[in-house]
Amino acid sequence: MGPTANLLDTDITTVCYANVSNFQCRCEDGFFWTYDNCETYQACDEIVDDTCTCINNIPLKGQYCLPKTASPFVYENVISIELITTDMSVVNLLRTSLRNTTYPIYFNSYSKVSAINITTVCSPSSDGFQCKCEDHYSWPFNQCLLHGSCNSITNDTCGCINAIPSGGQYCQSVDQHMPSFDHEYLFSIELHTTDLSLITQLRRVLNNSFYPIYINSYTKISGVNITTVCSPSSDGFQCICEDQYRWSCDQCFLHGSCDNITNDTCGCINALPSVLQYCQPINRHNFTVCSVTTSPTTTTSPFNHEYLISIELNTTDTSVITILRNLLKNTTYPLDFNRRAKILDINLTTVCSASSDAFQCICEAQYRWSCDQCFLHGSCDNITNDTCGCINAIPSGGQYCQSVDQHNFTACPVTTTSPTTTSGPAIHEYLISVELSTTDMSMINLLRNILRNTSYPIYINSYSKIFEINITTVCSPSSDGFQCTCEGLYRWSCDQCFLHGSCDNITNNTCGCINAILPGGQYCQSAEKLNDTFCPSTTTTTFPTTYTTLSTTSVTNTTTALSTTPPTLANTTTAETLPTTRLTINTPVSKETTTSTTKTSTTNTTSTTVSGPVTTTPEKTVFQLEMSISFDKEYTAQLSDPTSSDYMTFESQIIGVLHDQYEDLGGFVHVFVKSFSPGSVIAEYVVETSEVDSEKLIQVNQGLPEALQDIAPVLGPVTARYNSPNEIRFPAVTYTGRLMTLTCGPASDGINLGRIAEAKWKFNGREIKTGGRIQIVLTSTMSNLIINNVIQADAGIYECNMRFSALTFVQMGTAKEIKVAPNVRVPGKVNVQCADGETHPLQCCVQSNYDIQWFLGTSTLNSDTSSDGESNCILHGYSLSGCGDSPRELSFTCRVLNEAEVFEETTRMIIFTDNAICRNSLYGNGRPGDIATIACDPGQEGNRMAKCRDTGEWSLFEDNCIVTEIKELLIDSEDLVVEEVPQFAAELNDLVQKEKEEITNSSATISAIVDILNTIAKVSNELNETVMTNMLETVDVLIGDDARESWEFLRQTGRNDSSRLLNSMETLADELVGQFTIRTGSILLNTTMFNDSFMANFNSSVVIDISNTNSTNLTITTIVFSTLDNVLPPRDSSYNATVTDTNGTSASFNETINAAVALVTVKTEIQNISLSFIKQNYSLTQNPQCVFWNFTLFDNLGAWDDEGCTLVSDINNTVTCNCDHLTSFSILMATDIPESIRVALDVITYVGVCISLASLIICLIIEGYVWKALTRNSTAFMRHMCIVNTALSLLIADICFIIAAAYAKNPLENPGEDHKVPLGPCTAATFFMHFFYLALFFWMLVSGLLLFYRTTLVFSHMSRSTMMAFGFVLGYVCPLIIAVVTVAATAPGNGYIKENDACWLNWYKTKALLALVIPALAVVFVNILITIVVLYKMLRRGVGDATTCDEKHTLVVVFRCVIILTPLFGLTWSLGVGTMISSTNEGIHIAFAFFNSLQGFFILVFGTLLDSKIRAILSKKQLVSSSGSGSNQTASTSGGISSLSGLKWLGKLRGKRYVYRVSEALNSSSTGGSESFSNI
Repeated sequence: MGPTANLLDTDITTVCYANVSNFQCRCEDGFFWTYDNCETYQACDEIVDDTCTCINNIPLKGQYCLPKTASPFVYENVISIELITTDMSVVNLLRTSLRNTTYPIYFNSYSKVSAINITTVCSPSSDGFQCKCEDHYSWPFNQCLLHGSCNSITNDTCGCINAIPSGGQYCQSVDQHMPSFDHEYLFSIELHTTDLSLITQLRRVLNNSFYPIYINSYTKISGVNITTVCSPSSDGFQCICEDQYRWSCDQCFLHGSCDNITNDTCGCINALPSVLQYCQPINRHNFTVCSVTTSPTTTTSPFNHEYLISIELNTTDTSVITILRNLLKNTTYPLDFNRRAKILDINLTTVCSASSDAFQCICEAQYRWSCDQCFLHGSCDNITNDTCGCINAIPSGGQYCQSVDQHNFTACPVTTTSPTTTSGPAIHEYLISVELSTTDMSMINLLRNILRNTSYPIYINSYSKIFEINITTVCSPSSDGFQCTCEGLYRWSCDQCFLHGSCDNITNNTCGCINAILPGGQYCQSAEKLNDTFCPSTTTTTFPTTYTTLSTTSVTNTTTALSTTPPTLANTTTAETLPTTRLTINTPVSKETTTSTTKTSTTNTTSTTVSGPVTTTPEKTVFQLEMSISFDKEYTAQLSDPTSSDYMTFESQIIGVLHDQYEDLGGFVHVFVKSFSPGSVIAEYVVETSEVDSEKLIQVNQGLPEALQDIAPVLGPVTARYNSPNEIRFPAVTYTGRLMTLTCGPASDGINLGRIAEAKWKFNGREIKTGGRIQIVLTSTMSNLIINNVIQADAGIYECNMRFSALTFVQMGTAKEIKVAPNVRVPGKVNVQCADGETHPLQCCVQSNYDIQWFLGTSTLNSDTSSDGESNCILHGYSLSGCGDSPRELSFTCRVLNEAEVFEETTRMIIFTDNAICRNSLYGNGRPGDIATIACDPGQEGNRMAKCRDTGEWSLFEDNCIVTEIKELLIDSEDLVVEEVPQFAAELNDLVQKEKEEITNSSATISAIVDILNTIAKVSNELNETVMTNMLETVDVLIGDDARESWEFLRQTGRNDSSRLLNSMETLADELVGQFTIRTGSILLNTTMFNDSFMANFNSSVVIDISNTNSTNLTITTIVFSTLDNVLPPRDSSYNATVTDTNGTSASFNETINAAVALVTVKTEIQNISLSFIKQNYSLTQNPQCVFWNFTLFDNLGAWDDEGCTLVSDINNTVTCNCDHLTSFSILMATDIPESIRVALDVITYVGVCISLASLIICLIIEGYVWKALTRNSTAFMRHMCIVNTALSLLIADICFIIAAAYAKNPLENPGEDHKVPLGPCTAATFFMHFFYLALFFWMLVSGLLLFYRTTLVFSHMSRSTMMAFGFVLGYVCPLIIAVVTVAATAPGNGYIKENDACWLNWYKTKALLALVIPALAVVFVNILITIVVLYKMLRRGVGDATTCDEKHTLVVVFRCVIILTPLFGLTWSLGVGTMISSTNEGIHIAFAFFNSLQGFFILVFGTLLDSKIRAILSKKQLVSSSGSGSNQTASTSGGISSLSGLKWLGKLRGKRYVYRVSEALNSSSTGGSESFSNI
């Protein structure tokens, strides 16, 4: 058939001939009719294997017999049968019958039933009907939402809905069910901050994040990027794009670019764009082309665009063609769509039909095939004027017949007669344009030279050659923008020269250079072929123009920028043929693109230009209704590509039906398909209309499924949605803590939707649930979202969905900023003792960005202003007067100025004239029973209230100061959902770590955090390691030692926060997922799996042993708290509430928590667990109890309980317990002092102190009486000086002890009373006790050092003044320094003394007690060493000659020395070490109380009465000197002991005279003899 075509085989397939009634078509051998043809046209022979060889008609569409190698068509039909019955037994019977049936069931050799299943059973319910799916069937997601699911929605399906769907819909097969929707949302978040480091930190976090981030199994975040950063500049603002983002050209021109415009984009603009505009991604955004403009002087005329639209119609009924032909002929043109678009003409061009050989395509009148098509496909009529009217094929590529008047047909090639009859091939000539972008001009010159020196044609192969290559246009930057210059024989047309401005002379209606780069690939044209338009005169009348811009979806996105005076031919029409794959009807449409002189428009618009006077028609709003409908059709990947044939075919099939259906709507403008998505096939389309009537819309939507049935079955109803262009209405200014009302609707004029059926609100994409602080209110046309107690986290994107009968009305809006409300801090109530002429200060503080003013009634008060950067404070001094009047009350108001709402706080001033017994710089002055209220610290909200007690102290009874940021988190937690838990837990932990000090000192804040933890525990269902780490780090701060007093205050107020904290930890432990270990400062968590048995040692403090569970793969979670004793009270089940004070504080607990608290959970029942606890305080040995925390005791207050737990052993400071259940365990042990001897110790202490007081007074009187006689030498002087100061220090210390005991109320003596100690008196008493007890020890140290000095340095001499200076510095100055430093370091934080039960140094909060214990123990230790040295010296020297044999016995000497030195050196205080080591030893406690309370008595006896010289003076006896001047001076006593009447018992104790001498005088001199230190 030619050099390029061969005929391989020729067969006759089908022979048709007339018979008696019609026709018969028989197949030749090897060919057959398909089953559908056999059925449709009736087989005239037997149907075998779903085929036949003869049919009784001639098939349409040119069908013919097929070769037997081809497989027959198999049709599968799904038949739905609806059974109505009131007898459920019928349904059960049918179900059983179908299950027992064997499939397939053959009807005949061509038909069979593959399966019969019950899909849906609908039955009445209390509210209406319920339709439940049978096994392996389910309702699709849209039905579950539309009618309401009566069970859970899983994998976007449900098994039951609360209605009978319309349209015969039923449950779908699970295997064939539509896939779930994949929705992709782009969220824009606007962050306002003045801290640029936050931007940098956020950028770093986002860069280091890995994507996608899975929120749950259905939702993930694909990427998070910063797009735009706006900041103030010298002229206003600058908005700079981040990497890979740019501003579009129109934004660059509108707001001004602050960098270069490159590729029609810029990276910076000089303004904040409105309507949430921001930089767009370079890769995903189609940026508009920048228009090159010159300054216009007149308004430009619009362009009229003419489009040729081709529509292909497929039909098997030729009568349709005839009808269409007649209809078009009888139509009057133009047809006006609206004022901006019209149809000029509609013609049939081509009709293709089956022929005997294949197909024939015949042109209608005035249309012809071009010569190349006639030659290529073969002409079936004569070729005339290089055209033909019929070809023997359907051309590819959507080609069709062309208009005779508008088309330049190619000339048929002239052929030379040759021996062969084969015609030559058609020759096609193409003009290919190539654009080269380069910054190197030398490359242009090089290319120009190459092309000039190239010989043409250039043969690519035997079929293709290049005739010529020319450079046409060279564009380069100029001073004003760009210039495009034509090469050689190429020119710009006149209209381009005028439009963009010529940069050379216009000659012959052309120019060679213009001042712009043209969009759309336009370039210079050949001067020979250019159809030159005549340049118009510029003195023409401007046509007035009226047009309306309407956003539409059009075929092209071409944008034309107009900036010069238009030519007089204002209605010039440019015809453009658009590539298409289907054509039969040509529809020219006139369209225009307009461009503002200030902003480039990228919206295709339609318009009509009218000359002469024009009356402006009011513009109508066009509403875009977004619709979707589901087809029972298999979804393919091509349906996601708008350029694919499948997409365009399906679109063309449904668009006509959609247009026909919706054109009946009043105000209908246009309808177009947006996309196809999976879920069978979901078609999303947009209906544009200028008015919406709900009833008409419902009618059209209800009829649409039936209209589309021929294309594909429709699943479910049509869903409609209208996105309102208006935003949700917000209050102008919203403050935290106030109410915010959001208004959605009403719909715009022209939309009649009826009444609202339902309204749903979303916040940042999450549905908002009503309740708590959120309320949704409906009216007939609007919905209000009311948010109480607003916080800053409420700022974000809100979406309102109001469901009407016809469609869903959607409106969105952004709450951009919620302003932090002023936190006005004033004293709520002050008590002032009136004194004429005095002033009382009134201070008011607020955040630094607010201004405030004091008012008294309506009068403004003058105030002094101060600021510390965080707060603005004003201080007004109120002058007191009229103090003779009766008590009165004044109200002062501190008001915030210049704000949209009123913010003010009131201070009540109570002025009285009575005596004030409570005086404090914080709470002021007060009478008994007065209450004072003060403001919280900066950064906190609330107040503190204290009461003036009879003791003269202010007692804090209410503290609700809470850290503001924690308060906001508490409010935010009310709406917490499980998806937000990880982020929320991280925010909570970060805040707690940042505000650690403020939180631990605020009981209200601790209570709020416990509430938050409980909320998280309730909301969560699964917790990973990261979330739990944040939770434990938060709890670690709450249970630290710094928070001990805050927990004590919470217990005083009767709150059970400690129990709730532990309960939340148990709940969280049950929700952990995975195996991991977490350690914090005082918490250890471990979760792991075990089989049958488990044993582990945690922190070397708790050992847990679980054995023989007979289970595998068990998960055990253990949390060990080492400091939970700061939180949980040692209250057990036997706790008696009657021994609590009025504030609910436990009077005295008999036990203490002496081990870590171990929380153990296993997800199965455990009946045997062994726990071994290491004691925290080894000195506690009595009454160990194995206990667990019982949350239900004492009306859910909680207490330790031993039910189910038994003590196994208490060995080597390890207590082992065994329990039959799991929870939180620990051990309780008896406190330091055994309960049985507490009363005895009190008696011993008070009686002993009284005896000591009397003894010390007697001692000082005696010392004063004998002072002159006994202090003649320096050694004796210092010895008696030490005794006097020791006695004086102990006397004053004991007096202070009695005073302090009178102020403090002992719990045992005063049950049910307030045990708080008065701060002022107790502080003073404690300070003097501290100082004089230290002085007591240091003077005892001086005595010991004096004895050490005289014993070891016998021949050394020290002057009296030196000894006195040394003694007073060591005895008084050192104690004073220690006491002052202690009170200065601890008193400002209220940590100097205990708060309850006794006036004494604080231990738990500041460890101030160490300031006494350490010096005292050091003195005792030194004196013990001195005693040892003295005894050693005595033993080496031996005893004197005058001693008796008994006294020479070493043990007797040592014993007497120890008895005498022990009370004088304070050695009995060493028993205090014993009380710490063995705190429950009754003997040590009694001995310590006995000896130390009677120390004054022992000083009198051993320091004074046993001194022989003192006794001699008291008995009026004179010492007898053994020699005169210059002889050894040795003190002696003449006379026997019997002469000492009244002191005989001392004589018995003393025995003989001169028991021992520490040193003897060796010789004497004129300056005085050697000094003897006799200590009887």
